Order: sequence, then structure tokens, then C-alpha cells
Amino acid sequence: MQAAVADAAPDEVTPPLTPGPEWSSDRVDWLRRFHRDRRTGVDGPAGEATWAVVLAGSIVGSVRPERVAPGVLETGAWLTLVARGMGVGTRALTAVVAQAAELGAIELRACTTRSNAPALAVLRSVGFTLATFDSRGSVDARLPFSIPAGDAGPYRQGVGP
Repeated sequence: MQAAVADAAPDEVTPPLTPGPEWSSDRVDWLRRFHRDRRTGVDGPAGEATWAVVLAGSIVGSVRPERVAPGVLETGAWLTLVARGMGVGTRALTAVVAQAAELGAIELRACTTRSNAPALAVLRSVGFTLATFDSRGSVDARLPFSIPAGDAGPYRQGVGP
């Protein structure tokens, strides 16, 4: 919470809950609830987990995997200004990719904007394909996982959450 409020723009971390570019008590409360409700992970009621991104012992962001369909996870992240451009986002996304593969996902997705060049570069570097550019500037990124012969992970069997 402190890292977000101290060194990240509210609209990069929360939905636009209140007007203006400042952190408000509504945004802080929303972010606190968001992380608390996701402590049970992708198999919990929210179908989503959040993890702290740590650099030199300090929290500098958050990354999340979310179950959006059987076998499909979506990820998103935010980083403090001080952590950007240091490879932190790439390492965090690589950890999500490994977790998604371990869970037996068949695809990992992410969404960003055409103007977010650093995010697009991180997604490409980890192997995502940029799938859709829409008129609003949204970009859908997808990373399919190959399914080894005989592998029957829980998502691939259709019994995963």
C-alpha cells in the first residue's frame, strides 16, 4: 500500500474510482480490500492472487494472475516509478508465467495500451504475442503454453477452477 501511494499514479494501480490524479481514501480502501480478498489465490473465491514485487528488500509493485476461463489466466502488474527500467517487471512476469505453467494453464493473457511501450516490450520479451489493437488503443497479449503429449494438468482436463 505504501509503495503505491508514495511512488505510483493512482490510475496505474486502481480503477478510476474518484476524479483527479491524486490518491484518495476511496482508492486506498479499494486497494487494501483488493489485496486482502485475493489472499486465497487463484483457487479461492476471487479466482485471483496478488503478489508483492520486491527489489532490494522493499516492495516496489504488485503482480497478479487471475483465472478468467478454464485453463486461461490473465496477468497484470504495476511498479513504482523507481523500479521501472531495471528489469523488475520482466522478472515479475517471468514468475507469473512459471506459476501459470505449473497450474497447467493453456494460455496466459495480459492487457495494456498501445502507448505503454515499456509494458509491450516486457510482454514481448517473455514470449507474448500482441493479439489485438482496437480503436481505443487497447492491446491484448497472449502466451499459449504447449501441451506435452500425455500431460493432463487440472486445467487441461477441464476440471480446474
